[in-house]
Amino acid sequence: MFDKVKLSTQQVLIYSIGNIATKMAGFVLLPLIAHNVSVDQYGALVMLEPTWQLLSAFLALSLPSALLRWLAPEKDLSKQKEIIFTVVMALIGILVVFNLIAYPINRWLGSLGAYSYEQFDTYLAYSFPLVSFDILNLVVLSMLRFHERPVFYIILNLVKLTVNIVLNVYFITGLGMGIESVILSQLAASVLLNLISLPYLLKNLVPKFDFKMLREMASYGFPLVFTTASAIVLQLGDRFILGYYLDKSEVGAYGFGYKIGGILNMFVIQSFQLGFLPMAYKMLSDPDAKRFFSRMLTYFTFVLVFSALFLTLFARELSIFLSWGEDSYQSAVYLVPLITFSFVLKGMQYYFSLGLHYVKRTSYNAYIVVFCALLSIGMNIALIPVIGVIAAAITVTFTTAVMGGLYLYYSQKFYYIQFEARRILLMLGIGVVLFFIGWELEFLDMIWVLIIKSVLVILFPFLLYKGGFFDKDELNRIKQGWGIVMGLVRK
Repeated sequence: MFDKVKLSTQQVLIYSIGNIATKMAGFVLLPLIAHNVSVDQYGALVMLEPTWQLLSAFLALSLPSALLRWLAPEKDLSKQKEIIFTVVMALIGILVVFNLIAYPINRWLGSLGAYSYEQFDTYLAYSFPLVSFDILNLVVLSMLRFHERPVFYIILNLVKLTVNIVLNVYFITGLGMGIESVILSQLAASVLLNLISLPYLLKNLVPKFDFKMLREMASYGFPLVFTTASAIVLQLGDRFILGYYLDKSEVGAYGFGYKIGGILNMFVIQSFQLGFLPMAYKMLSDPDAKRFFSRMLTYFTFVLVFSALFLTLFARELSIFLSWGEDSYQSAVYLVPLITFSFVLKGMQYYFSLGLHYVKRTSYNAYIVVFCALLSIGMNIALIPVIGVIAAAITVTFTTAVMGGLYLYYSQKFYYIQFEARRILLMLGIGVVLFFIGWELEFLDMIWVLIIKSVLVILFPFLLYKGGFFDKDELNRIKQGWGIVMGLVRK
């Protein structure tokens, strides 16, 4: 059991490096953008991000995800290359048609004044090729995960990170550009990644298009399109409603707060997803799989809660640092705890939905997420005009909890896993108590605030130990690990 856990952890850590490299640009550049772009202008970027993700969800047809699912059981190398060729050619055809149609429609909408943000039609025009090349990136990165090529995976993402940062700095500080610098830099980095990976892609293609297999993959992936799109609406759709009812500055502040809370998603959850899910698909039929998944959820929840506790307790400090002290962004701090907790719940959902993936009942995923997206829209429309921006944070937390409950209910019917509920609830309970203790310390001097918050974070695993969280085998392994660490320190 622990050997499998160790292997899974290694996979997550390896691919997390590449994922962090990709996402790091947004946080490295956030102080630069916040200092040089007004909160109103930042609101335009906040509106663009869900637009990119929605376009990507519909245009990709979940084929990059389906690719992993079809490659996993296939042992014939030639057939694997045929599968990849079919997906690549299908996506290229879709993207070419989309770009031919999208540009004139966008120009027409811009001439009608359909966009509330100045130059939004221009931003969208830059976004169409960005989304297209990013989708092709996803295919290559999925192939690398399947072929277990972590070094190449990391190199590609580091190149993308470097190009993105360098161009952003040049465009913003050298040319005095605004939000368009973010889009153009990402576009250039995405194009370069595709060019570098092109030889690898071509080497893994057999020019044989399988229409039957494409229909099967589309049948599997099409419900996931609505799942993905609804998930985006669930997580990011509130920005459009906020923009309708509130000032642009509040949309920008909310997006900034969401960026801080989203650190948990980008650096922990997405890294886990990249490294764990390919392995999970291969293990679903393993006789020891259910026990393994149960234990992994417990350990992953520990990482989620520990990270979330640190993030929420130091939200004020992170906000000041990431905005270079700009006062207009500081109201976002009070949104961070709820947003972060919603991501804790989101992270747990991947385990709750394993049963639906096992039996390929992706339609259930679609029904659940569409329902929760509609619930989110209804709650935001009802609450935002009454209580303001905090309504969006409340709504995303509540609807994520509902979605997790529905996933768990239906998934367990097809693939029952005995999750360690007591241990999970213990972690959540201790994490919440420590958060509330640390949240109300701002009346003290800053140095004491930082010390006490740090102590509270360290207390989390200690209180778990006192609460009987760890079993004997886990304690022995912790002691062994601690002994190795101390040995290295002494050297």
